[in-house]
Amino acid sequence: MMTNKYDLDNTHVKIYYESTSEFEKVRDICLEEDNWLRNNYTRENLKIEEHSGYGVLYQTSTGKPMVMGGVFNDSRYPPNVAKQVNRLYTFPDFRMTASEMTDGFRCSCKLIDALEEVNTYEVYLITMQNRPARPNRGFWKVWCKHMDIASNGAWALGTNGYIQTCPWPVQKCWQNFVWKETKPGAFADWAPTTITHEEWTKLEEGK
Repeated sequence: MMTNKYDLDNTHVKIYYESTSEFEKVRDICLEEDNWLRNNYTRENLKIEEHSGYGVLYQTSTGKPMVMGGVFNDSRYPPNVAKQVNRLYTFPDFRMTASEMTDGFRCSCKLIDALEEVNTYEVYLITMQNRPARPNRGFWKVWCKHMDIASNGAWALGTNGYIQTCPWPVQKCWQNFVWKETKPGAFADWAPTTITHEEWTKLEEGK
């Protein structure tokens, strides 16, 4: 049952292509939280102009930002491939309990759909690094389960281990992933290199 907190009819998406005063207010709310990934969202590390659309899902009745993320390819992937919901952030008021995850992920899917409407990539990736000192991938398995339900099976689960997301041989640059293609066979044609969990454990953590 959809809870009021995640009522899709009470949400709307706005996509930004450059930094604006409106978006910077959203960023400031994000940076109020001192979590382990806070540095990812600073002006230095989250540049709207490097994305082909960076979206924010808002709760319409309150104007509160719920979740944000963008489409990204800085040439580290082939030109037909992009990361989806890059620099993903869920705002504290809309964090999910275990029983809310499917409904919450449906909100994320609304953001994803809006971003895909303004892009033409043939393959999209969603990646997630393991949390420090929690390399058993338990959260990732739960994430995949609920994302599969919320998206009606639109995303192929990354069962082949980890995919490289930045050009250094460290753990943080090899991440869990799911993928989706808009052109049949595009992912197979790309045939990206992946590594196993055992191979990942042998890498340095990275900074």
